[in-house]
Amino acid sequence: MAISPYEVGRPIEDVARVLGLDPASIVKLTANESPDGPFPGVIEAVTEALVRSNRYPDNAAWDLSHTLAGELGVGRDNLLLGNGSTALISDTVRAVSELGANIIYGWPSFVMYRFAAIWAGIDFAEVPLTTQHVLDLDAMIEAVDADTRCVILCNPNNPTGTITPAHDVESFIDHVSDDVLVLVDEAYHEFVQDDRYRTAIPLALSRENVIVLRTFSKIHSLAAFRVGYAVGHRDTLYQIQKAQQPLAVTTASQVAALASLGQPDEVRRRVETNAAARHHLSGVIAERGLLQVESQTNFIFFKMPGEDSAAATGEFTSRGVILRPINGGWLRVTIGSSQENERFVTVLDDVLAVMA
Repeated sequence: MAISPYEVGRPIEDVARVLGLDPASIVKLTANESPDGPFPGVIEAVTEALVRSNRYPDNAAWDLSHTLAGELGVGRDNLLLGNGSTALISDTVRAVSELGANIIYGWPSFVMYRFAAIWAGIDFAEVPLTTQHVLDLDAMIEAVDADTRCVILCNPNNPTGTITPAHDVESFIDHVSDDVLVLVDEAYHEFVQDDRYRTAIPLALSRENVIVLRTFSKIHSLAAFRVGYAVGHRDTLYQIQKAQQPLAVTTASQVAALASLGQPDEVRRRVETNAAARHHLSGVIAERGLLQVESQTNFIFFKMPGEDSAAATGEFTSRGVILRPINGGWLRVTIGSSQENERFVTVLDDVLAVMA
């Protein structure tokens, strides 16, 4: 089988073991995880829920789905919960798959789109981003053919951190046939501060061929709990649910996500803290004369000297800072805590001195 397992980012313990480093000295800035812990009240709520671990979780996630629907201003039947947005991507692609079908998405983008197509046994087309590292919507429309069943828009895009303005997303959807599903992946939605950007949820509620994916892994700091959700027309979500494994969200995960809701001030604080840290690191990268892309997320896409991304990340890793290699010398660094960010800056200067 011509596929390798998805690399989620090397664990700190693995790097420490292989390189003989102290785990406490290693900084992991590769998986776009939040440097903060769960929201207030989450740990206590989950601890109380553990006594029910002998029972299967609520397959309908009644409490979480109703509270989340109220917070989003949508109907309960406009939501589908899943084992992280990653699982929902795979569920969606399986739901629309048939012999000879294909899906289309921009590239580079979230590599799980490729995996989802391979697992479903269908073809995929990766449309290169523009020279500004944003989705090339015109080229994506041209790539759609009679066999296309799904087009994925990662907005903001991972790994570049760029956004596609709301009016461009709507225009794109207007030009796509109603029998092609448009999946808008908004995993990093909460971080965006650009006025040109808006969620596609209103489009997903009004059009049966549009769904929006979100996650609790990023701004809500629940990456280990694996809770994602899709927003869309109830008939569309019903078709996707047919491809979904039952009991997809554990009791502890449902409780953790529920406890995270209703805290807008905490969300706002984390967004502002992330933005300040991102601007700081962006300035550092600019001062060193490195190419970078303006980000609206909790990570920065930047280019090291040369074209060997793996070699560059290897230099960082050997010094205890784990980053994500992309290609052509481009790397992705997650915004960490203030201490983690300063460690990145120190190691960045060390690596640049070696690569000069």
